[in-house]
Amino acid sequence: MEKLMRLLEAECKKLLSEYGIAVPKGSIIQKPEEAREVLPKIGGKAVLKIQIPRGQRGKAGGIRPVYSPEEAYNQAQELLNSTFYGYKPAYLLAEEFVEAEREIYIGAIVNRSERTVTFLSSRYGGMEVEEMAAEHPESLLKISVDPILGLMPYQARMIAKNALPDRPDLRKGLMKMIFNLWKLFHAMDAIMLEINPFAVTKDGRLLALDVRMEVDDNSLYRHPDLTKRVYALKESERKAREYGIAYVELDGNIGTMANGAGLAMATMDLVHIMGGKPANFCDVGGGASADRIKRALEIIMSNPRVKVILVNALCGITSGVEVAKGIAEAIKGMKEKPNLVIRLSGNRAKEGRQILQQEGIEALEDAREAVSKAIELAGR
Repeated sequence: MEKLMRLLEAECKKLLSEYGIAVPKGSIIQKPEEAREVLPKIGGKAVLKIQIPRGQRGKAGGIRPVYSPEEAYNQAQELLNSTFYGYKPAYLLAEEFVEAEREIYIGAIVNRSERTVTFLSSRYGGMEVEEMAAEHPESLLKISVDPILGLMPYQARMIAKNALPDRPDLRKGLMKMIFNLWKLFHAMDAIMLEINPFAVTKDGRLLALDVRMEVDDNSLYRHPDLTKRVYALKESERKAREYGIAYVELDGNIGTMANGAGLAMATMDLVHIMGGKPANFCDVGGGASADRIKRALEIIMSNPRVKVILVNALCGITSGVEVAKGIAEAIKGMKEKPNLVIRLSGNRAKEGRQILQQEGIEALEDAREAVSKAIELAGR
């Protein structure tokens, strides 16, 4: 669900505009022909940006300048038919080409440990903002904002001054945008909102060139439209949602599945602690049927990075027999059976282990032993 709450750049910019924060002229592109048509309307040259729910799109080649209608068509066609970080772009955002005199950074994030919102500002922005903050730590200002009292005028002045130390003529305008940013952060129940880069143009305009926002998924009842954003999910995550399976893809090579969110997270933690890397979070829920377990395994196996699947089933409501039947059904008829490590314990686990044994699959009782074996197989 967390990825469902990460808004796309175009969605964020629509909100920024509504809250009085300036953004470049732009247009949504769903077909290559639209890129060709829109280019003359936004200045003759533009930047095409893939719309996926994650950052570092530029480093992946998902942000490209175009200088002619034909080039816009060709680049749009390529971008719309490509996959980036496992996502096929929902659409593209074509924006006017902005020549920035400088780029700054403004952001806000929920600080759970302090129970505040931390505002950040830096006179350095752009793709290398983290590296610049490491090289010049004095350039990054952090200010804690009380969520009840809200952003104070003196705090907004400090944020603006740190971002534009030598441009007092622009600070008043930036302060106004910072206050509007706070209003948007609060209204959308955001947990993170950053504008990077915030461009200062040669003619003195302040434009939000890129923006990221994540919304607290506990606030869904206040934002029902966000639940319809299935295009923000990967294909595997979309299928899981249809089957009632909680699934989030990660970057590791050990597929994991458990019956219960707590056990699923504990399984991932144990894999990390013992030196492995989980490829996903997968919770089939209590009382899961054999069919749901089969579906979950098929989804996990669709990830090409997965070298081994670790199933950790502590059976209470879920019967060990149902778990075993689901696993047996999933691998039946497969030409090449996946590496499976099963931990089966609890309600009817003994009968379940017998079913798996008939399929030539060993099921263990100890979780640590199962994790250790999965890590060993993943390393081969």
